[in-house]
Amino acid sequence: MPPTTAAACQRHPKALAGWRCQSCGAALCPECAVGRRIQTVELVACGPCGGDAQVLGIHRGAVPLSHRLKKAWRYPFSAAGFQLLVALSLFLATVAWFAEMSFLLMRAPLIALYGGLFWATFFGLVQESARGDTSLDIPDFSDIFRDAIVPGLRGLMVFVLAALPALAYGYLTHTGAHAKLDAFAWFIQWELPPDLLEDPVLWALLLLGGLWLPMGLLLAATGQPPWRMLDPRLVLRLARGLGSDYLLTTFVLALLVLLQVVAHGVAAGLRALDLVIISRVLAECVTLVVPFLAAHVLGLLLYVRGDQVGYGEARDYLEPVLGNTRPLKDAPSLHSTGLLTEHVTEAASPGGEAGASQASATEQLSALATAVGGRDVPRALELYAALEQLPASRVPAEHHLFIGQAAAVEGNFPLAVAALERAADVAPDAPTAPRALVLLARVLGERMNEMARAEEVYQYVLHRYPDTSAARYAGERTRLTSD
Repeated sequence: MPPTTAAACQRHPKALAGWRCQSCGAALCPECAVGRRIQTVELVACGPCGGDAQVLGIHRGAVPLSHRLKKAWRYPFSAAGFQLLVALSLFLATVAWFAEMSFLLMRAPLIALYGGLFWATFFGLVQESARGDTSLDIPDFSDIFRDAIVPGLRGLMVFVLAALPALAYGYLTHTGAHAKLDAFAWFIQWELPPDLLEDPVLWALLLLGGLWLPMGLLLAATGQPPWRMLDPRLVLRLARGLGSDYLLTTFVLALLVLLQVVAHGVAAGLRALDLVIISRVLAECVTLVVPFLAAHVLGLLLYVRGDQVGYGEARDYLEPVLGNTRPLKDAPSLHSTGLLTEHVTEAASPGGEAGASQASATEQLSALATAVGGRDVPRALELYAALEQLPASRVPAEHHLFIGQAAAVEGNFPLAVAALERAADVAPDAPTAPRALVLLARVLGERMNEMARAEEVYQYVLHRYPDTSAARYAGERTRLTSD
C-alpha cells in the first residue's frame, strides 16, 4: 500500500518534505531543495549534498472519500458542467419530442438513442472523475452504435439485473402473475400489485439489488464484460477491496435517488407549463443534475480506492505531497543562459546598425506571423532560421510550436527540438507549453532514440502539468516504456 502520511523535512521538522535525496536519503522541504534545469526539463537537487532528489508521493486515500464528497455537490454547477447540462438537455429534449411525434416503428430507435446518449454521458463522467478530471467533456459520438447504443444497453442491463431477482420472485410466487404476464410492465412503470408490496422477501431482494447496483454501474462504466457482473465472488471481492467507502457511496446514491424523485416532480410541473421546447429542456436539466452527481460520486470512489480493485496502476494513485510547489531556490530560466545573454547584448549594442537590425527583425517577425498563419512551412522555416539571433522571447510560443511541428515533419529533428524547447520556455504557463513538451519528448524518443531525455521530459510534464491531457499522455508513455 502506498504511503498515506507525509514525511517531515530532516532539517526543518515542522515543514513537510516534498522530495527525498537519492544520495544522502534526506527528506527535503522547499527551503532545502534546489531547482536544477537540464535543457527545458526542471529537476530538483538536494541542497546539502547536491544529489538528485525524487518527488515524494502520497496516496490519494490520504484525503478520505468522505471529505471529498463534501464538495461533490459543486460538480454539475461549474461553468463546464452548466454547458454540458444545457447541451445534453437540449439534445435529449429534441430526441424525446421526435419520439413522441413519430410513428410507432420509429419510436424504438429514437428511445434507444435517447437512452444511449444519457448512459454514454453518465459513464463518460464516471471515467473522467476516476481520472481526477472535472472538465465534464461531451462524449465523442463518432460511431453511433459503439458510442451511444452500446452504453445504453449497458445501463439498461445494470438496472434490469438489479431489479430482476425481486421481479422474478413476484412473478413466480404470487397468484395471478402467470396469467397476466405483467412483470415487464412492473419493471417499466413500477406499478406492483398491493399484495406484493407487503411481502418482506420482495423488499429484501430489492435491498440486495440496491447494494449491488453501484458495483454494477462501476463495472459497466469501466467496460467490463457483462458476465463479470453476474459473478458473485468477483462482486464480493471488489466490494471488500473498496471497503467502507463502497457502503458510503451506496448510502449517498440512495439519498440521491430520493432527491431524483423530487426532481422528477419538479420536471412534471415544468412540462405541464407547456412552453413548447423550453419546458422540455428545463425538465431535462432538472432531472440530469442528480445523475451527474451520481456519476461524479462513483468516479470519486474509483479515484480514491481504484487501485484496491485493480483499476489502473498503483503508482497512478500517488500524488506529490506538496502538489506543484517548487523549491525556493528555483532553476534559472532559459532566458538567463549565456547564449541568450549574448544575443541580447548584440541586439542592444549602440549605433545605427543596431537600430536598422531592430527594424529588420520587426519586419521578419511580422513576415513569420504571416507565414505561420498561412501555413506556409518553407517560408516559415526560412524566416525562423533568419531570426536565430533574436532572443527566444521575441517569437510567440505558438510560432515556436508551429516551427517545431513543421521541422519534425520535415525530418529536421535538431531544429524541432530547439523550437519545441523554446515554445515551452517562453510561455511555461500557456496551454502550448505541455503540448510542446510532449511533442519534444516524442521527437527525442521516437525519432532521435534519446530515450533517457524523452523520459525526463515526460516526467517533467507529469510533475509540472498534472491535470492536463498532455500529462495523461505522458503517463501512458512512461507506463509503456517501463513495462
